[in-house]
Amino acid sequence: MARFQHHSRFPKEKHKKRYLFPHVCFSCRKSFKKPSSDTPRSCPQCSGHLVQLSRKFSVPKSSDRVQWQKVEFLVKHGFFFYSVYELRERGTYYRVAYPDTLHEAREFVIKYRQ
Repeated sequence: MARFQHHSRFPKEKHKKRYLFPHVCFSCRKSFKKPSSDTPRSCPQCSGHLVQLSRKFSVPKSSDRVQWQKVEFLVKHGFFFYSVYELRERGTYYRVAYPDTLHEAREFVIKYRQ
């Protein structure tokens, strides 16, 4: 008889789906919560490319085109809504808030590009 292994030794699906991340589609202007994955995902509505963002990302309304343009601009320049820190006096780091407008986003990208 084969060696028996208890069912607790095998990973469960719910452990893989423990944390859901927002995946956004810029053509539909929608967000879908999905588990993290290394394989590229496609949008269930338009079959476009989905981009995984940080769990801190707050989704704008789909009718708010200006905010979606800002989000797309930041993502194209490498900001996926993870925390950005700035070194200030006495060698301490402070978290920087993400910009509210597209104009502020342009300045944000120039300042924190590295």
